[in-house]
Amino acid sequence: MSNKRSPTEPSYFVSTILRSVKIFFGIIGEGPGSHLKERFLQSYASDVFHNASQRYAYYLTVMKKTEESLRRLKKGRQTAFSLFSGAGAGNDEDEERIRTQMILDVQEFARDAETMGVIPTASPAFKVLHGMVHATWLDVSDI
Repeated sequence: MSNKRSPTEPSYFVSTILRSVKIFFGIIGEGPGSHLKERFLQSYASDVFHNASQRYAYYLTVMKKTEESLRRLKKGRQTAFSLFSGAGAGNDEDEERIRTQMILDVQEFARDAETMGVIPTASPAFKVLHGMVHATWLDVSDI
């Protein structure tokens, strides 16, 4: 069983996902495209947000499929003695911590996009991503 606490803050890297767009349009500092902000910011930020959401969902799908394959492989190798080792409880706690971290990260990603006028729920890719992190591991293994 693991002694780690449940996460309460998003991962450090989430704020860097849209950082380049913010720098270019001068939201952070004086960017080269700051004079284009009124005309293009929301459109470009929406496109970048949508594409990043697609990639994020893709990587989560790959990660979850890999995890499920490893779980099946490990289950196939278990002996009668290892069935009583009690390792499953720690794994469930670890999975819940990972899920909680993913939820926090996706929520922060959406908030960051909103600061540029993006409406996260308008992106089909973000809807998929949001649904994935709120689903259990078993729900997503069928994707």
